[in-house]
Amino acid sequence: MSKNNNVIHSLTSLRMFAALGVFLSHLGILSQSSIPQFNETSKYFFNGYVGVTFFYILSGFIINYSFSRHLSEGGFSNKDFIVYRLARLFPVHIVSLVCVLLLFGYTNNWEATNKEALLYNTFLLQSFIPDAGYYFSFNPVSWSISCEMFFYLCFCLLVKCKTKHLFFTLSAVQAINIYFLVYPPSGVSLHWLFYINPIFRITDFMLGIIICRAFLAKPVTPKIVVCSAMEIGSLLFLALTIYVATNHVANMNVKYDLLYIPCMASIVIAFAFNGGIISRILANRYLILLGEASFSFYMFHWMIVSKLIEIMHPGKDNPIEVLIYILSCLVLAIVVSVLSFKLVEMPANRLLRSAWAAFKTRGKAKEHTA
Repeated sequence: MSKNNNVIHSLTSLRMFAALGVFLSHLGILSQSSIPQFNETSKYFFNGYVGVTFFYILSGFIINYSFSRHLSEGGFSNKDFIVYRLARLFPVHIVSLVCVLLLFGYTNNWEATNKEALLYNTFLLQSFIPDAGYYFSFNPVSWSISCEMFFYLCFCLLVKCKTKHLFFTLSAVQAINIYFLVYPPSGVSLHWLFYINPIFRITDFMLGIIICRAFLAKPVTPKIVVCSAMEIGSLLFLALTIYVATNHVANMNVKYDLLYIPCMASIVIAFAFNGGIISRILANRYLILLGEASFSFYMFHWMIVSKLIEIMHPGKDNPIEVLIYILSCLVLAIVVSVLSFKLVEMPANRLLRSAWAAFKTRGKAKEHTA
């Protein structure tokens, strides 16, 4: 495909599969079951948390891709960019947070609620606190968009850096990461350090930017056979990584992110060309819709998984009840995500962007009349 600002539908659809991976990783009932097949399946499903790594690399790629024309023409506005990102994240974040407060009894036991954690969570600062009581507070999955918000702020600086400087910075941060993998520090949560920590996780985002710059720098349009081979190869690379991680790598600190970066980067590269047989399948309008609704799916799925287990009480050793529970969670999460996308995410995004445009217009009018 030509390197322009056209939407890359294959990458849009893949977002839903990454979110689905995170959903599967949260099905704790499988690991609690005494059914051997469920136990074995849960070991592989657990790896779904690395969908976050895919999201971060993809985010760096797509944001750089979407704003490439503005960047090349010098029309990139830091203020506009941050407002647009806030309009994208905050409406769904706030609605999902309110839902958690209502569904899980926080409003009925307000005195016992950690107000400080709620404040950090509300303003998406929780990922900077190396305490699970903070970064996993309320809607636990929101830690990742706390990191995203940090990435967006940094993007305003990163866009000014040459690619070689980005690569040097990425390499330096990963060198520190690897040092701590070999010599783990004491007195700090290693789960936070290697999985949550925005300073380490921003390297995923930076890698996405670097991949996008390389993608845009030399326009090529591989044949469908080549694109298909790249797509299939990248997915096989992911499958192999999951197999190795599940059966041969015991160190969770390595598996949190670092081990999965190569295969996730290869998927973004392969599907960015949007030219293979799998990309054609992913161009299905329903898959695209689910991809567009993937942010809402991600933000609402945990509360659905957690609440339905309270309501349905599936017997963990009853395969029929477990499967009905999982299917119910999946269907409800999809329905809620599409409704959220249509009724919250899109309208709020348009409203906030329009309000910002009107605010800027009024500001310019005042300047002219002053």
